[in-house]
Amino acid sequence: MNDNLIIRQATIQDLNKIVPIFDSYREYFNQQRNPMKVENFLFERFEHLESVIFIVEREGEVIGFAQLYPVFSSLSLQRVWLLNDFFITEAYRQQGVGKQLFAKVKEFSTLTKSKGIELSVEHINQKAWEFWEKLGFKLDEEFRYYYFKI
Repeated sequence: MNDNLIIRQATIQDLNKIVPIFDSYREYFNQQRNPMKVENFLFERFEHLESVIFIVEREGEVIGFAQLYPVFSSLSLQRVWLLNDFFITEAYRQQGVGKQLFAKVKEFSTLTKSKGIELSVEHINQKAWEFWEKLGFKLDEEFRYYYFKI
């Protein structure tokens, strides 16, 4: 099934193909579907070059995506990529698609000479922990992360 996969960096021309899966991703995290707001949000990311999006296509349909945002480490004087969004359509999970998508993200991170890739996972999402740990991610035991809601 993975023979027909194309994994590549998305461009603004892909916007209409990405909106449905991005909306599904948000719905997965209990957000209301809103294709118009999703389209505006993604358009702004493309327009202002604020993120990098990789997509997985099968027969012209986007079945997965990863969105990275650049952050910077003042101490190491290097870029870090924040893997903020990562989603595979349910019908294609457990088939190696996520692993292949992450390989592309990792390659990009290496080519852009970043310090590494950072992500967060919900405390209740054990499947996600296991997935990321199998790919080599380690739970940060050096820093405690906090969040201040506005």
